Amino acid sequence: MSRLLSVSVPDDLAAEIEYLAETSGRTKSELVRDALRRQIRLERFSALQRFGQDQAETEGIGPEDIEGLVDEVRAGRR
Repeated sequence: MSRLLSVSVPDDLAAEIEYLAETSGRTKSELVRDALRRQIRLERFSALQRFGQDQAETEGIGPEDIEGLVDEVRAGRR
């Protein structure tokens, strides 16, 4: 199922989207969908990074501890 989403973009961005669509043989909708998917993945990844940083901070783990922790995990000690 698809839903129609109306989005306003500045003229220069619309022109770039149209140019990319023409040169890549894709539709404007495909380009925008792909861009939105990439942005959603980026936002999720950033949220995951922030969560990991918060957890590490809570546990008192700093950058200097990472190599030793990775070695422990690989050795099956964690």
